[in-house]
Amino acid sequence: MKKIIAFSGSNNPASINGQLLHSLVKSNYQFDIDHVDLTNQEIPIFSQGFLPNFIPEGIVDLHKKIGESYGVVLASPEHNGLPSAYLKNIIDWLSVIEHQFFQGKPVLLLSSSPGETGASSQLHLLSNLLPYWGGKLMASYSLGSFYENFSEEEVRITNPKEQEKLARAFHAFVRNRPISSIKNSDVVKGY
Repeated sequence: MKKIIAFSGSNNPASINGQLLHSLVKSNYQFDIDHVDLTNQEIPIFSQGFLPNFIPEGIVDLHKKIGESYGVVLASPEHNGLPSAYLKNIIDWLSVIEHQFFQGKPVLLLSSSPGETGASSQLHLLSNLLPYWGGKLMASYSLGSFYENFSEEEVRITNPKEQEKLARAFHAFVRNRPISSIKNSDVVKGY
């Protein structure tokens, strides 16, 4: 079975993007998904002053896991229209190990927000930067109006149309086919 690495670009333990990612992992239990939690790692703000003697252990481990995986699912919050400073810091550290740290792997980008756009502005930015970092974007999904469309208690999307969109995106990712080539009839119900 293919190993998938999943991580969030938020350091907030109650992050809605973390919850969205957790729901994806939970509903796809039949896949070998390693949900990497970086919030318990010591990852200082990147500075050239640390190099070449220090790279955080959590970053070295994440890079190794990406290399050994089939692909990466990344959930990214939006702060002022951009990816979070926390995610930018992870990216800065990973790029020290290898500029194209996604190593040619397929990537699925996720985001959510309380607002209607679902943090899609920063997803667009990340989508454009992925090839620069060695990632192959298979799909992206943003869940708008998080609190109206998601049950935190059940850890799942409650809106069937949104659930179907996420299923379609995940299907494109695991098939290593860009979402534009996946027809709705191709998607296995419930993933």
